Amino acid sequence: MRGFLSYVIKIICKFRKKLLIAMYNYSGPPRILTHSPSLNADILRAFGAHIGKKNVRILSPVTMHNASLNNWEAYPNLTVEDDCVINGNNFLDLTEKITLEKGVSLGPGVTIMTHNYYNANKFLENRLPHTCGRKAVVIKEGAGIKAHALITMGVTIGKNSVVAGSAVVNRDVADCCFVAGVPAKLIKEIDKEYCDSNEKEN
Repeated sequence: MRGFLSYVIKIICKFRKKLLIAMYNYSGPPRILTHSPSLNADILRAFGAHIGKKNVRILSPVTMHNASLNNWEAYPNLTVEDDCVINGNNFLDLTEKITLEKGVSLGPGVTIMTHNYYNANKFLENRLPHTCGRKAVVIKEGAGIKAHALITMGVTIGKNSVVAGSAVVNRDVADCCFVAGVPAKLIKEIDKEYCDSNEKEN
């Protein structure tokens, strides 16, 4: 009996996935993902995101800002590799590419921005030109971004680095570093010798 129920649930889940994707083909892919982790991943894959096949968990809700208007390729700027977890209440700005390499974790409420302007306010844009533009964000293998951190455009977070909760990262973070603060600053290096030896092996 238990096996039969499990089979029925699988059939219902597959049907629900097909129905939702067909609906989004008609209405346009969602700006906010609100489904189960596996269904969120399936929806992203169906509309152009590059999502790993192994142990990817995308918890709701996740806002996909500035996704493409092309229904079939709405999320081409998003790459999430194997063993990543996105813990919900996240805001991902897909104006440019966001890459989460293998094993990256985003805590609840993390925001990743790939562009910045001032709502066409020419006064601010002329006086703060270095803060304007569009640039990709890369978070390298094994990095952990803790709750409510903000990653700004053009930043690369190094392998096995940690960004503290509520930090604002506006410049690159090297491998195996712990950063915190507004703006984020190096607090300490995390086993730098291990990172360096690993780098030589690869």
